[in-house]
Amino acid sequence: MSYRVELPVFSGPLDLLLHLVKQQEVDIREVSIASILDAFLEHLDVLAALDLADIGDFVVMASTLMELKSRELLPREDLASEEELDPRDDLIRRLLEYKRYRDLSRRLEQMGRRRSRQLEPRLKMPAELKAAEDEKSLDLGDAGVWALTEAFARLLEETGGETTLRINIDEHGVNHFTKRVLDIVKSKPEVLFEELFDPRDGRIGLISALIAVLELMKQGFLRAHQDALSDPIMVAYRGPADLTAEEVTTMARSAWGDGEDKDEEEGPVETSPEEVTEN
Repeated sequence: MSYRVELPVFSGPLDLLLHLVKQQEVDIREVSIASILDAFLEHLDVLAALDLADIGDFVVMASTLMELKSRELLPREDLASEEELDPRDDLIRRLLEYKRYRDLSRRLEQMGRRRSRQLEPRLKMPAELKAAEDEKSLDLGDAGVWALTEAFARLLEETGGETTLRINIDEHGVNHFTKRVLDIVKSKPEVLFEELFDPRDGRIGLISALIAVLELMKQGFLRAHQDALSDPIMVAYRGPADLTAEEVTTMARSAWGDGEDKDEEEGPVETSPEEVTEN
């Protein structure tokens, strides 16, 4: 039910009843509603802090308790011809069900805390298997592909959700962003993944920068790691220290082809910007 009582030691009417039952130190299946109703009524002042939408749920619970109490106080009649459902059975069932889910939620919370204190085992690949591994496979380091995807998606959201894009043919190519990324990562031991991107470049520039980062990771010049799921992704340079950004760019460019060189040698294409509306 939606009605909840906010107190330092418990919350919610079902939890309150469960607490009072425990205070009586009786078997929950032998609950005497008359003995705990007075203690429960002492907490009705909490109604002042409730929303109007929650009062209806409380009235249902209170009326059920009053009916149970009246049955305990008034003389009982044996009805042989008609069997009536005992509301106490439904209340006890709800209490047991609530206790079950509450205990499960606490257990899951404890398991989550224990899991957060554990270190993920990282097994080293045998040398013979590592040698046979495809050399052109993408090595992201300790950071998973989904972590990088989520981080890049946040960058795209920060650039805005415009449906109209202005495309210029003479924009910077991947080589430009490769040099810029290398200048950033070689300036200090580690940098945040987000520091490799400039939102002012727009979505096209961000995507070009991401391609440059992934290509450098693929060639082994960059490596990313993330200590925990909630920690930021860090990127570090793993290439030869004596190589300049231009030299690394040349090496990486030769690995993925020279198609972009020809475009840069011929110079930018003179064309007017066109506005394209995304479908």
